[in-house]
Amino acid sequence: VATDKIADLAGSIATSETELQNATTIREKEEAEFKTGEAELMDSVDALDRATAILQKEVSKNPAALMQVSDRIGAAGMIQAISAVLDAAAFPGSDQKKLVAFVQSQQGAEDEDTELGAPAAAAYKSQGGSIVEVLEDLKEKAAGQLADLRKAENTNTHNFEMLKQSLE
Repeated sequence: VATDKIADLAGSIATSETELQNATTIREKEEAEFKTGEAELMDSVDALDRATAILQKEVSKNPAALMQVSDRIGAAGMIQAISAVLDAAAFPGSDQKKLVAFVQSQQGAEDEDTELGAPAAAAYKSQGGSIVEVLEDLKEKAAGQLADLRKAENTNTHNFEMLKQSLE
């Protein structure tokens, strides 16, 4: 009887150790993905901050430039206009690429929303507004995504710690 109980407990311990190792592996992958996503979003927010500051400076020099983004221009025209101003303002090339990639990814998300039947007008509050307003909207969206990512990471960390505690 005692031998059977010892064997059962040894099996239970081995199972718990395996589950903990598996959970630890998954948690390490989640943490790595979080760190990558957080770094990308922080870079996007930073690049949008700098781009907004540069564009505001350029607009203050020449108010007629970049005042309105025409609905006819769309995202491609907006990206070209942003790129031209950033080139003229000596915005670092790597930051330009990050900003353009972020704007394009947001446009892609907007297109997917439209295909799913979501109202296009809700995609950007200032679709017909100035480029600066669009960049500020993108910055707010990136900051929201960053906050959501951090909240999910906190939840995942908490859940892992609870599982770890129950298995030890």
